[in-house]
Amino acid sequence: MVIDVFNKVLVFLLCLSYLNLVRQVFFLVRSIISKERFVMEKRSLLFLGMSIAYILMSFIEKITI
Repeated sequence: MVIDVFNKVLVFLLCLSYLNLVRQVFFLVRSIISKERFVMEKRSLLFLGMSIAYILMSFIEKITI
């Protein structure tokens, strides 16, 4: 029971990490197309780093659903 809930929380966090990564890539592409400088705040950069780290960790550890 507890493990099932924990797995669902991990999957939810993984989905949020993917969404964060897609969001930042979208902003990067948009700034490249409009030929503007891409600027990120420290908080966004921190969340992006944690998202990438979590995605890589999930690939390495092979989290089961």
